[in-house]
Amino acid sequence: MTRNIATFCVLCAGLAGNVHAALPGYAAPQLQARTNLIVNDNGYNLPPGASFNSITADIDDSGRVAFPVQIVPDGADSRPGVWFGAGGTGSIVFTGPVDALISASLRLNNSGLAVFLLSDTGGADGIYRYDHAAAAAARVATPPVFPNTYSAPGINAAGQIGFQANFSAGRAYASVAAGTAAFHATDKGLDPGSSFTYLYTPSFDDSRALVAKVATSPDFTSATEIRRFASDGSSTRLVADRGSDANSPIARFDNSLALSDNGRIAFIATRFADNRRVVYRYDGVELREIAAVDPAGLIRELEFFPPSINDDGLVAFRARDADGQAIYVGDGDNLRRVVGKGDRLATDLGLGQVGQHNADAVFSGAPALNNRGDLVFIAALHPDGQSQVEWGSGVFVAAVAADALFADGFEVNR
Repeated sequence: MTRNIATFCVLCAGLAGNVHAALPGYAAPQLQARTNLIVNDNGYNLPPGASFNSITADIDDSGRVAFPVQIVPDGADSRPGVWFGAGGTGSIVFTGPVDALISASLRLNNSGLAVFLLSDTGGADGIYRYDHAAAAAARVATPPVFPNTYSAPGINAAGQIGFQANFSAGRAYASVAAGTAAFHATDKGLDPGSSFTYLYTPSFDDSRALVAKVATSPDFTSATEIRRFASDGSSTRLVADRGSDANSPIARFDNSLALSDNGRIAFIATRFADNRRVVYRYDGVELREIAAVDPAGLIRELEFFPPSINDDGLVAFRARDADGQAIYVGDGDNLRRVVGKGDRLATDLGLGQVGQHNADAVFSGAPALNNRGDLVFIAALHPDGQSQVEWGSGVFVAAVAADALFADGFEVNR
């Protein structure tokens, strides 16, 4: 049958305010690259035998996409790589040392700079920055911050890089600009005078701020909050759970969050009133529900992946509805289903469907939005109507349709 995504656009009753004027409509998703087992086929826009798994891609405001590729064949060996492209074309633009490991996600800014992690390099582990204009990547120096390992690097419009620094005694948040790094926060393991017992995965914005869930309780979980940390070491509480604020509507936060370039945040948390999981947005003034789980309603489950948010406050997230796994976008008033299990998508091999041969997840990693509202996602594929045939996983972009803003959306054939 033909499914019109407009049938999934519902009013979230009881929610006030509006950041995004209306939900965008989307053109049919376009395949950027596809990986498959070499015994099945050579894949698409990737070297034969190249492979990625459980990764997250990123997209800039002009629609360029970048993502990590764990295996790029090199004779009898393999290397990690970075793919870069747009509009259905692209290629591997960087490869690391033989048998090194690359992070499962990377971050891309609008200048064509991408940051990611390499490890097991034989002495050159750390944060790497790929410059598309120069067609080269280099390790990022972070003096005077020299952790044992790095995690969660992000890059902003100015080319500054924020990250989590992991030491044997504890964790810190830091950023580097003009070749010099600054600490934003440390936990009690590094500084006994710190208020924070544990620092969770941060995100980085254009103001050179790191925003993250942090714990203040000895058990790391019963009292947590989301804070913004500036490069001068100051911080501001944005949202707290019940363990930190007796009036909070939130029982507990998921560990990761999304941060827009202009400082808005989106996160998934458990609502105190009824113990249901909710996608929230906070813009510095208003805490707003984007979507809430209702076992008999539209959103049956929220998956344990962070959402994505853009400067307009549009939020994308992974969920399950009555038909299975799906990716939704919401603005606080309405929700739109962009793609889900069973949907038909055009591929290089012909008409395919989003799905697996079994009950495994059909999406990989987290979806990502740019400031136009374009969405990049990774989906498992099989031929139309043939779930037992393996077509691997494809990276797709669902672009906002120029003539579909405020419209009903695109149709997905099923």
